[in-house]
Amino acid sequence: MSSVFKRFVIFILPILALLVFQYLVDPLDIYSGKQLITPVHYRFVKTNDYLYHPDNKRDYNAFIFGTSRVMRLEAAQLEQYGLKAFNYGINMTRAEDYYCLLRLLLEYNSKPIKLIIIGLEPELLSNIWPVHRHLLQVPELSRYLIEDLPLPEAGHEDLLQIISDSLRYSFVALWNHLTGIKPSGKYEFDHLTGDYMVKEPRKSAVKVSVGLLQSLYNIYNGFTELHPSRIAYFDLFIYLCSENNIRVIGYVTANHPILLDHLRQNTQYEERLADAIKYWDSIEYEGFSLRDFTSVEAYGGDPDDFADLIHIGTYNAELVVRQLMEEYVQSE
Repeated sequence: MSSVFKRFVIFILPILALLVFQYLVDPLDIYSGKQLITPVHYRFVKTNDYLYHPDNKRDYNAFIFGTSRVMRLEAAQLEQYGLKAFNYGINMTRAEDYYCLLRLLLEYNSKPIKLIIIGLEPELLSNIWPVHRHLLQVPELSRYLIEDLPLPEAGHEDLLQIISDSLRYSFVALWNHLTGIKPSGKYEFDHLTGDYMVKEPRKSAVKVSVGLLQSLYNIYNGFTELHPSRIAYFDLFIYLCSENNIRVIGYVTANHPILLDHLRQNTQYEERLADAIKYWDSIEYEGFSLRDFTSVEAYGGDPDDFADLIHIGTYNAELVVRQLMEEYVQSE
């Protein structure tokens, strides 16, 4: 065996071992078949907690919908308004996610739903992003997808990035499994409050990630218009809310000023935001209202109270909930 071949084998074997490892663990539910370890993505975790947690009576009358940006909104804060809420925030939601989530809740929730607080971003109506693979692999949700509403085809996402994320979370899933940590990690589920929150102190410095800036750039690079099927899914979501007399308070989620400047200078974010707000403003259901909290100044927030460039801290989250609930009280 030549020395060159030996070096090649020594180089390639660890890579193959890592690829096999992430394939077997499959924490993000990318591949078909049952995982060896419980998935770590939130569509699975939160749906599993909602439907199958032994102490969960599914007796909520309010829900919080949105991406990871809403996970810091505390469901317990709604108790003072006579509501028992469940934070159903999940990663990278699209309009079809909201429709599927609501169909699930209308079928399984034991009490009528009075209120949905929903965090909104233009990308949930994107014309380039396919159905999230995690939605497709949670049958309790994906069964509500509508065949007659075609969505963008898969292929936009970076394969290397997908494998990289899967490998990274494989180690997270394995660590959680060995140490007994629940899949929801620091967002531990409390069935009494419906929260996934652990309060953290306000930070004096905001974490600026080049990777996050690139990720947001990728989301808006090629996003040229609102996708008609996603508008249709959101229309159906609103229709179900109107049919069931559910109050919907939407708010455009805040970005850190650094991220806002980046998006405005390098992408069509402003144009797509204007398109999305125009659409949301056109919704005729009287039970739906919209607040634009794109900038922290819109709700009197603190630009330093961000965990990173897109996730607000506890202080800002409390301000957001308080202002949204003031609107809810006025409408009652």
